[in-house]
Amino acid sequence: MPFFSPKPTCRKFFIYATKTLDFSGLSAGLSSSELADFDFKLGQFKLSPEFVKVSEKLMLMDLQQYDLCQTIANIRDKSERDRMFSQLTEIKMEMMRMAAHPEVYEHSTQSESQVKPAEGATETIINSPASNSGKDIMHLLDNPATIGEALLEAAKLPFRGDDKVRFQQKRQRYIDGLSDNERPRWVGEMKNFLVQYL
Repeated sequence: MPFFSPKPTCRKFFIYATKTLDFSGLSAGLSSSELADFDFKLGQFKLSPEFVKVSEKLMLMDLQQYDLCQTIANIRDKSERDRMFSQLTEIKMEMMRMAAHPEVYEHSTQSESQVKPAEGATETIINSPASNSGKDIMHLLDNPATIGEALLEAAKLPFRGDDKVRFQQKRQRYIDGLSDNERPRWVGEMKNFLVQYL
């Protein structure tokens, strides 16, 4: 199958601006048994505009699968490649599940964001520099396969002033694509930018 070729063709499948998922491209290389649970017609799938959080998560997962695919292309060890192909398949399957049932994912995302800390604990959580999510974001940024997840977590930070725009610009640079040489510098810049909020 082309999906498991020595040099996989890496591409992005979700267009955030139009909330469109290329389902036929995303499902390429997956077995018919893996696709049995989906009743999509092959082609483009448009997500309704109200699923904002699902759209953002799909975009970041798409970045994650793209980055992981590029990493796989540079690995020679067969067992490591097989393990990473399995991981890539899981990400693609999760993206299809999200597109098939966005209402479930939107609801669970909203429920998580509505959880309130105990009275008086809000200030401590926000101002704590050693918060677990902060450490997680820095750790996730170190691994090319989890940068998309790090950006999803970082987007929840309480940015001040123009920093929200700066974060979005830095995130867009990653979305537009970075070479292997550019990525470490971008990660360093992103960490330096985020550290004030962690």
